[in-house]
Amino acid sequence: MNALMALGPHVFEVLPLNYQELERTTEAVWASIPRLGTRPARQFVGYGDDVLVISGVLFPEALGGRGAFEAIRATQAAAEPVMLVGFGTESVGRVWGRVIILSVHDRQESIARNGAGEVLSYEIEVAPYGDGPGAGLFGLF
Repeated sequence: MNALMALGPHVFEVLPLNYQELERTTEAVWASIPRLGTRPARQFVGYGDDVLVISGVLFPEALGGRGAFEAIRATQAAAEPVMLVGFGTESVGRVWGRVIILSVHDRQESIARNGAGEVLSYEIEVAPYGDGPGAGLFGLF
């Protein structure tokens, strides 16, 4: 098994359920404070979202992975936080912490006779659940 990352019970591997891209967006919240006779000042008031987007392309008719991908939707529907752990070279043993699955998006192309796409591109958006010390900051759970 060539595991790259685990999202709860779902393991991303080299084959069949693989991802090709990780995109991370972090936010810091700075409130605007009006001042007399000059421009507003900013005051740090906390952290905003810390969203990670996992995206990839599957070839389910040729290499499999459709069932594993659809199982992620079932986990999202359960509305429970899951652990996100990295195993790949860039994130060996990195525990991202408990996350929630915000959205699962897919696009199927090259539709086969059975109505299923032979090419399935996807994006899975996750964010920290927000429990424990350092909540809201990946890597500090």
